[in-house]
Amino acid sequence: MALAVVDASVAAKWFLEEVDTGPARRLRDDFLEGSLPLRVPSLLPFEVLNALRYNPNFPARELGTASEALDAAGLLMIPLFGEYMNRTIAVSLQFDLTVCDAAYVALAQLEDCPLYSADAALVALDVDRPRIVHIRDYE
Repeated sequence: MALAVVDASVAAKWFLEEVDTGPARRLRDDFLEGSLPLRVPSLLPFEVLNALRYNPNFPARELGTASEALDAAGLLMIPLFGEYMNRTIAVSLQFDLTVCDAAYVALAQLEDCPLYSADAALVALDVDRPRIVHIRDYE
């Protein structure tokens, strides 16, 4: 079974109606059905809920429901310690990324799997490994 990392730009689409929501939800459904294991940094819920909180098309009264759905999904959240922390810092410095963005790239590197993102700047990075794939290209 393949493994993947998703960033908050993808996970936020699970709750929104916008460009590339379809492929993001297909990925989510594959995860929930057990055909695609996912790993995410432990910061993902913070970033997703913050993105939803400030999205004018998402009703603030639904934040609790979104939080419960993220919790119930059973995502394997990886805390930032040890080798993962060191790799995140190195990626941040190498590519001039925020530590948050670098955490997704570093986790995909450590897991040797693709990173799915809707962030065009992240997808455009010239990274040998991992493969950073725009969510619209999820099959």
